[in-house]
Amino acid sequence: MLSCLALAVQYEGVEITTIEGLAANGALHPLQAALVEHDGFQCGYCTPGQICSAVGMWKEFNDGLPSAVTKDVSVAAMDFSDEEIKERMSGNLCRCGAYVGICDAIRDAFGPKVAR
Repeated sequence: MLSCLALAVQYEGVEITTIEGLAANGALHPLQAALVEHDGFQCGYCTPGQICSAVGMWKEFNDGLPSAVTKDVSVAAMDFSDEEIKERMSGNLCRCGAYVGICDAIRDAFGPKVAR
């Protein structure tokens, strides 16, 4: 959920995870670490949104939710392809053009896995 499209009062009493809440016990979330490793950011303006969206995207993928590019929605497993990543992350814009590093980081953090 994009915070700019939601009224705070709608989420009273609901747990919300922000970029600051992804790290655990002083260790970066695997995607945060992968973005650093793959230079997946330049100015940093879009980085929190890219990371939070990628974490949510991975959960949706793992839950078996298809995207507009999912080839066969009737199969039990989907490939976590570059095409899937690009489609699922298409609403996040990076004015610096760090998309290659962002996709590499997502692939590295979540691996070549398939949804069950």
